[in-house]
Amino acid sequence: MEAENSIEAIPKGAAFAQAGNFDMAKATDLLTDAQSALGLSVDDTAQNMENMGRVSDVLAKAQVLANASTEQFASALTSKAGNALKTVGKDVEEGTAVLAVFADQGIKGEKAGTLLTNTLFGLADRARESAKDFKRLGIEVFDADGTMRNMSDIALDLENAFGDMTEEQKLAELANMGFTKQAREGILA
Repeated sequence: MEAENSIEAIPKGAAFAQAGNFDMAKATDLLTDAQSALGLSVDDTAQNMENMGRVSDVLAKAQVLANASTEQFASALTSKAGNALKTVGKDVEEGTAVLAVFADQGIKGEKAGTLLTNTLFGLADRARESAKDFKRLGIEVFDADGTMRNMSDIALDLENAFGDMTEEQKLAELANMGFTKQAREGILA
């Protein structure tokens, strides 16, 4: 950031540092890196500060709701997940909600970021490649205009499709549909 932007960012960084219980330098790095990974860094100073506050608020709220720290959520976003979310048109709120689900199952930090990335791209790829299987199971990944549906809606479809299956049957069905091991792990989580 330029000097003027850096000065305006200090209060946002300080609040994030306090919420995450780490020093200012680390907070600033994590917050700006997560913001950049999500594609929320812009040249307009006022909009950039608003975006920074949004990312900070979402990560701090996630820490309260799930079994992970703001640092672990920021690490997940900066490792891979932020770019994946941006690529498939997901916002920080939806992506962090999925990371919170992972965190409550012990999947945190960079591992969660990688898992979310593999899950998002796995769902997108397999929905195109195995469209008949998805239709047979009643799983819709994309809406009529080609936009990826909300992850909670996709998860509900998956729960309905696999709800009566044993773990062995679920794994076999997902493998049959062509999902990688990593994508299967994310889907089942």
